[in-house]
Amino acid sequence: MKKLNVKQLNNLNKLDSLEKLLEVIRILRHPKNGCPWDIEQTFDTLSNYPIEEAYELKNAIDNNDINNIKEELGDLLLQVVLFSQVGKDNNKFSFHDVCEEITRKIIRRHPQIFNMNYSEKNTPKDTWEKIKLSEKENDHQKFKSILDDVPNNLPPLLKSFKVQQKANLLNFDWKNYLGPLNKIEEELEEVKLSLKDKNNPDKVEEEIGDLLFSTVNLIRHLNLNPDIVAEKSIRKFKNRFYNIEEKLKKNNSKIDSDNIQQLWYNAKKEEESKND
Repeated sequence: MKKLNVKQLNNLNKLDSLEKLLEVIRILRHPKNGCPWDIEQTFDTLSNYPIEEAYELKNAIDNNDINNIKEELGDLLLQVVLFSQVGKDNNKFSFHDVCEEITRKIIRRHPQIFNMNYSEKNTPKDTWEKIKLSEKENDHQKFKSILDDVPNNLPPLLKSFKVQQKANLLNFDWKNYLGPLNKIEEELEEVKLSLKDKNNPDKVEEEIGDLLFSTVNLIRHLNLNPDIVAEKSIRKFKNRFYNIEEKLKKNNSKIDSDNIQQLWYNAKKEEESKND
């Protein structure tokens, strides 16, 4: 590890912001003069950081915290640059390669903007997905399912949503929201039936999973996002529970089976009155 001299620092500060960031990471990754932590990083050791940063960005967006959004975008960009430098150090790819790859993809998947001979009138989203599907079909490697594009590490609700979206590309889908709505009613009855067999918890788990999957499908058909729907419901529950906790502390009382419904009802009514 070695400090930069004045001339090196001055040269660094003359660079524009992106070039400066790239150079900073290159310096930190220098095998002799860089930072030990940065030097030892690999794709594997870094793999969880982009996920963490993405969640922190989502939290900043949910809070409408503009300064924090800017900061978290920077943290996410840092991951892209750091991964790219690791790739370059191992003669795999560079930041330039990453930028070229995504630029070509964006242009290719927006023919309605960049292709003068393109005349179809699909929505941009439909065009993007159809071109993406054709790209996979033109890949002459061994068979690959359209569902293989859905990352295994996605949170389950989002993964369910993405799997259903992919199935839709091959027209394996309900015509409208009534399909999944009826399916929810069917799955709920199967959950009730499975609960009667107390010796088969695996069946209960399976049926509840089907119910949850069908619920996500309804959410998708209503053009909603399951994560956002769940987050709003969680937030609503937390706010009402905070209200209950506050009242319990104020009255020096506790929750029991006799008052739980009334406590919840009171918190709900108070919340509704504030929103009127």
